[in-house]
Amino acid sequence: MTPRPVSRSRSILYVMRRRGWLRPRRIGCLLILLVIVGIAALWALGWAVDGVADRFRVHPTPVAGSPFDTVAPARPANSGSPTIERITQRGKLIVAIQEKPGLAQRSPGSGGYTGFDIAMLHLIAHDLGVDPARTSFKPLTAGSRDAALGRGEADLALGGYEITAARSAEVGIAGPYLVLGSTEYGIGLPPGDPVLRERITAVLHRAIDDGTWAHLYAEYLGTPVPRPPVLR
Repeated sequence: MTPRPVSRSRSILYVMRRRGWLRPRRIGCLLILLVIVGIAALWALGWAVDGVADRFRVHPTPVAGSPFDTVAPARPANSGSPTIERITQRGKLIVAIQEKPGLAQRSPGSGGYTGFDIAMLHLIAHDLGVDPARTSFKPLTAGSRDAALGRGEADLALGGYEITAARSAEVGIAGPYLVLGSTEYGIGLPPGDPVLRERITAVLHRAIDDGTWAHLYAEYLGTPVPRPPVLR
């Protein structure tokens, strides 16, 4: 009879028995070795995964000091202008306005205003850090606008605000930012606030220097665009 072939696993087991590898002591050593090799393999695998993930992880920029320090936030420096302080705390401008074609006209249906003066007002609002869309308009006559500025009931006066000697003695004025027909127009300000006047004059200077003034003139008042007036 032909002997049945011996399976490969039984052959390996036979060899291991003959060489003494299946003795209890050697089996224990083998198991310990396998455990050590497994732990080392897992550690190496975890290190490799962490290394790959670290490449894609966004690390914050290190900053000086302890992360547990408790530092009080710095308070904003005083602007030196009582009007700017009111505007900042309120979060919007209050403008005494009078309608004048091309400069300040009420938009049908919306209740808002449009025109050259309103566009300049938007530049001023952005510079003061408030949203132009939140501006509160007070439609007032010419004389009433001066009184509102004097009483602190309005931050600015716009809408064809003519510069006259009498007005200059009572309220602050920035400008002239526009001259139409031997008449100078400016922006009325509360009296006794030179810091606000300097701030708004700087806005007007930038608008003239960077071409914004000419662009707005053409859009609201037409062409040809004259030379910008000299600010005082």
